[in-house]
Amino acid sequence: MDLKRKFGTSIGITPFGSLGSSLASASASITKLIVKNIPKSVNKNDIIENLKKIIQNQSINITIPAGIPADVAHKIEAGTNIAFLSCPNLSQLSMARNILNGKSLGDKKLQVDFYEVKKVIPTPAPAPIETSEEPKKKQKTEKKPKEQNKKADETKKPEETKKETSVENKKKETKSQSQSQPQPQPKEQSTIENNDNNENNNKEEEKQKEKEEETKVSTVRNNKAVINKITQQLSSCAESKNYVQLVKSYNYLKKIGAKPDHITYGVMLNACVRCQEYKKAKEVFDDAIKDNVANDVIYTTYIKALCEVDMTSAYEMIQSMISTKPNIRTFNSIFRGCVRSGDIEITKGLISLMKSNEIYPDSTTIEYLIKIYSDHLMIQDIWDLLAKVYERMEGQISPICFSRLSLASLLAGDIKSSVKALGITDDILAKAPQTLTTSHKNKGKLSERNKISSSLFERIGKQEINEECERVRSYLNKITMNNAKIKVKFYNMESFNKIYFSKNSFKTNVNRISDESSGKELDAFNELFNQYKKGGVYYKGTDDVDLNTNRYLKMEICSGHGHWVTERAGQDLDADWISLEIRYDRIFQIWSKAILESIDNLYIVGGDAHKSLKEVIPDGVLDEVYINYPNPPVWKGADRLINELFLVEINRCLKKSGTLTIVTDDKPYSEQIIEILSKSKKLLKVYKPASPDNTYLTPLAEDYGYSYFNKLWNNGQRVKRYCIVITKN
Repeated sequence: MDLKRKFGTSIGITPFGSLGSSLASASASITKLIVKNIPKSVNKNDIIENLKKIIQNQSINITIPAGIPADVAHKIEAGTNIAFLSCPNLSQLSMARNILNGKSLGDKKLQVDFYEVKKVIPTPAPAPIETSEEPKKKQKTEKKPKEQNKKADETKKPEETKKETSVENKKKETKSQSQSQPQPQPKEQSTIENNDNNENNNKEEEKQKEKEEETKVSTVRNNKAVINKITQQLSSCAESKNYVQLVKSYNYLKKIGAKPDHITYGVMLNACVRCQEYKKAKEVFDDAIKDNVANDVIYTTYIKALCEVDMTSAYEMIQSMISTKPNIRTFNSIFRGCVRSGDIEITKGLISLMKSNEIYPDSTTIEYLIKIYSDHLMIQDIWDLLAKVYERMEGQISPICFSRLSLASLLAGDIKSSVKALGITDDILAKAPQTLTTSHKNKGKLSERNKISSSLFERIGKQEINEECERVRSYLNKITMNNAKIKVKFYNMESFNKIYFSKNSFKTNVNRISDESSGKELDAFNELFNQYKKGGVYYKGTDDVDLNTNRYLKMEICSGHGHWVTERAGQDLDADWISLEIRYDRIFQIWSKAILESIDNLYIVGGDAHKSLKEVIPDGVLDEVYINYPNPPVWKGADRLINELFLVEINRCLKKSGTLTIVTDDKPYSEQIIEILSKSKKLLKVYKPASPDNTYLTPLAEDYGYSYFNKLWNNGQRVKRYCIVITKN
């Protein structure tokens, strides 16, 4: 399945969207890096030039402030200067921090930290309110007469006071009567006063509600139990791959302003990887960087995501991990990506990086390295590696390492190495029949269902090793019996003319034969297609009559390890076959099967299914197309291989009345495909069901072919299979 297309563009060192800038603009502060401990003896231009040379990133802006801000002045050593680094992408700032921190500039070692620059929002000066100031003035002026009246009252005679009190009582009575009577007011003035009172009441209610919300939020934000509960929810969603609920739970954490720790971020990142949502993984990683909780686990998990879409970015990420030291699990994550992508140069760079960081390989590292070297037929490098680690790791190295070495040695023409490695494989399997097929099993707690699956895949893995050994043994026996010289001797897969690596998918990570051969990689394919185009030797059009109408061109998309396509091509000698697969290690498996079984009518295209069809396959040349057991979408709304655009592209490649067969063991996925076919106006015009009763589902033939999924079927996973067959109109 093509995973790279979910992103659109590559991620990692380059931004994958404007997430960083949107966070910066929405925040009340701007995140920068502050570089401290710069010698004052270095002038500003030299500082900027030196920093640029170290970080090698043009998107990061470097400035030297005219003066040191007051909030950091007490932290700056005397005789030193500072610099600010700014960039909208937080992950790039984090990498720059890791690169610069501890680097020497002059006689000082740089110190780099994140720095929050608070935005200054101008607020208008409050307007003077007369009602509040005038009463105060009146109170002050009224104080003096009152004091004088008190003194005068003391000197008055009792009779006069009696008279005055009676007069005052009369005045109070008349005043109270006048106040009790309603005073006439203008209508407009009364309505304005009512509106003002209503507005004041509403504002007070709103303020009260805001205070209540703030107290609730602060209570939740500061409650560690709430964060732990949501972390458990995230873990549960990751297990069930419930991506919708996963995002809701994570967004709630952000909404309440909670500060998750590295455990919560690690769980969320791992969930994004499991759900194959790598854009969301980038967002979560940026959040962890901003909260300054990104440890080696966070980096390692995010590197797993990068390996699925952009190996170069993954490599650059691990190079930048200086303050956050990478561990062997971090390196193994990228080595695993190199197995799938065939990146030999990145592999060599990782080995050098491990040496410089004094990180030693484990058995998983050795297995990955041997697989990578085997796919590139680097036989001597494998023996050199084993010589260094075999004694220390004896009993830990998986037998698949030696079976793969035996196969690669045979293809490279090194018979002695092939026989030697085959013997070691037999010895390991004989001494320890229960040996794990690989050295990187999950050692954590497994559910009963996962234990059954793990046992099943282990059993099938052992079958794969035995089958690989038998292919090598059978070919060696042919050579011995016929007293013939070795018939195969290749420098690498790329030197085989019936393999084409798409330049869209394999840009720099495969060995091109030579500069002279550039542009000639498709010669064998073009020659093949010319025979099946209209007017060609094998064309079977409705209006043309050809001498040879019994030859067909057929294709399997997403061939996996190649069991099905090599078996069909070996039996179907009246057809030419094309196998399409994106993973480099699987392409090696398909190619090796074709070579050792002498299958001459099989061509291999390495690349992304969507892009490779457009790049390689011309219009109207294919008679039959097969897609066997495509990976179903991880969750309901996820991207998938088989969509309307892809089905239209396949239709372009098919001849008239050509057929497309899709087989899956996932019922919901089969229903989704049928829904697309039956509801799309475009597809209804160009396809129709192949079944006579006009239904899309047809029974799967017993002799349909052998594949990895047949092994699952024969080993106890007897699930129902769904076969969809449609014809081009």
